[in-house]
Amino acid sequence: MILEGLKTYSRKEVLKAFKHLRYVRDNNTYFLYLIFEGNACVYVGETSNIFWRMAKHKAKCSDSSQIYLREYTSKEEVLRLEKHFIWMLKPKFNNRYCLEGQLELFAA
Repeated sequence: MILEGLKTYSRKEVLKAFKHLRYVRDNNTYFLYLIFEGNACVYVGETSNIFWRMAKHKAKCSDSSQIYLREYTSKEEVLRLEKHFIWMLKPKFNNRYCLEGQLELFAA
């Protein structure tokens, strides 16, 4: 399955589990996250502070949304995976990396 290794949360669970990041500015951990509504991926993103990103994603993330996320220590790996999942799943709220002409972005 494509989401192996990613933990599943609701938006409220993410905010509760990562509340300790509220006041962290420089974080050496990076998160890849995928937001699903039902069986459809609506957004793929990356951040160094998952608490604040989920706090800002009210419009993209309802109470029934499932959020798949995983922590990484490499920013480059997270960016590569973000591009991969956006291209593969074509979420409705992502407009980067979805077009065929943008495949050169995967060279890294």
